[in-house]
Amino acid sequence: MKTAIENIARISHNPVQAPEQIKALMEKLGMNERAFALVMNVSPVTVRMWLCGAAVPCNASSRLMQVYASEPDIINRLCEGNDAC
Repeated sequence: MKTAIENIARISHNPVQAPEQIKALMEKLGMNERAFALVMNVSPVTVRMWLCGAAVPCNASSRLMQVYASEPDIINRLCEGNDAC
């Protein structure tokens, strides 16, 4: 059994999101570049740069992608009762 410190250390590692991983996540979520940009709170240009490898997501964006990958239905839960979604 892992200790609390070991678990924190494991989850605190922020994964690097490669273009292939981002494309796979977008497919898993059923999103195009524009929709993915909206849920990531970045511009579509930023998403395009991530996809071609010209830029890498910041730590916060990488963590958010990790959350979306592990809990894709969270996007729907966030939009419940929100007319903007």
